[in-house]
Amino acid sequence: MEMSANIGRDRQGAGGWQQKAASGKEGGQIPVNQQMLEWYYRMREEGRRGESKEEYAARVYAKLQMGKELTPDELSFLARTDPVMYQKALRVQAMRKMLENNLKSCKSKEEAQEVFSRAVSGISDKDPDKGMLVAALKDVYMEFTKSDAYKRLPEKKEDGKKGSQGGMEFDVDESGYQVVFAKGSAGNAFVAKG
Repeated sequence: MEMSANIGRDRQGAGGWQQKAASGKEGGQIPVNQQMLEWYYRMREEGRRGESKEEYAARVYAKLQMGKELTPDELSFLARTDPVMYQKALRVQAMRKMLENNLKSCKSKEEAQEVFSRAVSGISDKDPDKGMLVAALKDVYMEFTKSDAYKRLPEKKEDGKKGSQGGMEFDVDESGYQVVFAKGSAGNAFVAKG
């Protein structure tokens, strides 16, 4: 009981936290193990960052508004302190991952731009989190455009469809079949169906 009183005083003196009354308990006290856990999280977060809980929360919210990816610690902090913002953060993270996966499967820079544009236009103007979502999608797209995978992509879809190998040239026709020509032959084509 002595330890519980000290932790309660620590919580009120060091960070301005108020002791919450537990509903349904005789004395209205928070269990010691819950007090210890809260104290541990607070000390760990403040010790690691060198900033107060309020400063950390402001930094996490700003990072989320700018569309940056949150770390597991930041998500955990939101889950403990602001469940509504945590749900928004999860939604933003899910949209980030979906766009990342869609961009990885693009066959041209033009297609990557189309995928990004479709993702942004899919967000309703009435969505209260539109700014945060658009910022996250832009962040993902900008990261992708700086990657080596993006730099290797052809500019347009057509640029990636044509090529030559050895004594053969190949192209993809309207139906999606690969058409192969021997170099120098005028009209002889072999269509590989598969």
